Amino acid sequence: MEKLKKILVIVDPDNDKDHVIDRAILLGFYYRASVVLVMNKANVLAQEESTQSGLTARFFSSQKQKFQEHYQDRLDALQQRVEAQGIEARSVFTSDKNASEALLKLIDSEQPDLVLKSVQKPGRLARILITNTDWRLVKNCPTPLLLVKAQPWVEDGCVMASVDPMHAKAQQNALDHLLLETTASLARAMQLNTRVFHCYFPDLSAMFPKVTDAEVYIRKVRQQHRDRLLELIHEHHIDEQNLVMTRGDVAKTLTHAIKREKANILVLGALSRNVVEQAIVGSTAEKILYDTPCDVLVMKHKSQPA
Repeated sequence: MEKLKKILVIVDPDNDKDHVIDRAILLGFYYRASVVLVMNKANVLAQEESTQSGLTARFFSSQKQKFQEHYQDRLDALQQRVEAQGIEARSVFTSDKNASEALLKLIDSEQPDLVLKSVQKPGRLARILITNTDWRLVKNCPTPLLLVKAQPWVEDGCVMASVDPMHAKAQQNALDHLLLETTASLARAMQLNTRVFHCYFPDLSAMFPKVTDAEVYIRKVRQQHRDRLLELIHEHHIDEQNLVMTRGDVAKTLTHAIKREKANILVLGALSRNVVEQAIVGSTAEKILYDTPCDVLVMKHKSQPA
């Protein structure tokens, strides 16, 4: 992500205090990138208009126009806010019933280098609810997708990549390199710190019945993981003091690491649609996407089809 020329921002039509605009301004400023503000809000009045005639039809037509003007005015105000920071911006409003399809078509036509979208944490009664639009974007967005949380960035924070250098698949290894390239680039461009996270979980079942050697085995596994991690990060000129290694539950230790290291962005990789789908359905990935106290950047390998 050395060259970030165009940022597409999906604006929430029902949230007046959308933090995604703040992120767009920061990224647009540091990268000198243009910003495209996109909003989709389905208009049920359009359906009513097509089934009416005479005065009733004209009433629905006028209400439909007011509906579009209302949201376009909101977009125009946001565009002016972005432009006031010296950033080139324009806006697009759509009223498609299928929000995810409309947004994916716009992304395909605009060809941005990065897509931003806010995610709202549901209340306690509907905890970790993945909306259809969010899911479709995570699954099908062909460009890097930054899921923005409703909180400000920390000034002395970091960009943290989560990698798995022990994976045997070549595609996973290539993805790890992409994650580190992106993390280092973002941190450098926005004058933030760089961190690399990895969690390992020793398979103690391999030790039985030699339980007494468990500690030795765990130290050996830790050293194997650390050696591979050092080999990986040194290729990207990242110092080992920026390495964060944990053991145990991934979601729990990752959340602790994010808070301790003051991460503003967590950079994650997705290998393919099937892998992403299996992961997102699982509770671990849901917690990572929605419970981590920072923004999440979802990356796909460059050679991976959209």
